[in-house]
Amino acid sequence: MEQHNQKPMTDKEILKAFHRYRKAELECSVVRPVFTLKKELALLIAGSIVLSTVMIVSVHFHNCFSGVQLAAILTAAVVLFIRSQSKNLLLLLIFLYQRFAPASVRSVCLFTPSCSEYMRLSVLKYGVCRGCVKGLRRLRKCHPPNGGIDEP
Repeated sequence: MEQHNQKPMTDKEILKAFHRYRKAELECSVVRPVFTLKKELALLIAGSIVLSTVMIVSVHFHNCFSGVQLAAILTAAVVLFIRSQSKNLLLLLIFLYQRFAPASVRSVCLFTPSCSEYMRLSVLKYGVCRGCVKGLRRLRKCHPPNGGIDEP
């Protein structure tokens, strides 16, 4: 029987080798997801315009409303804006990360698709709350010995 006299690798050495391999793999083909935010940005701008209009109108006609009514109108407008635009805001943040994060940060992901792409797909498929929960669970798992292909 042949015995190997090679010393076993430590966890740090395994991680370093993996990151070296992953970095070389990404340098060969850096895949940035291709999607545009034209629709999301248009909805975000439209929502901002509506919110601004409601605020301007309510402040302009503040003599017609009591302080409580004015506060209720403004609070409702802000809550509706946040509720309607949270998905677009989150997708915008993910897009900015994917577009401008350095390769050294993006290359440490162990999964396919990457964690940011998984979060984007989850938000699109399940909505903001459930998609964020799924994406954050995935981020918690993004360390050795986990990894591989994982679709939302």
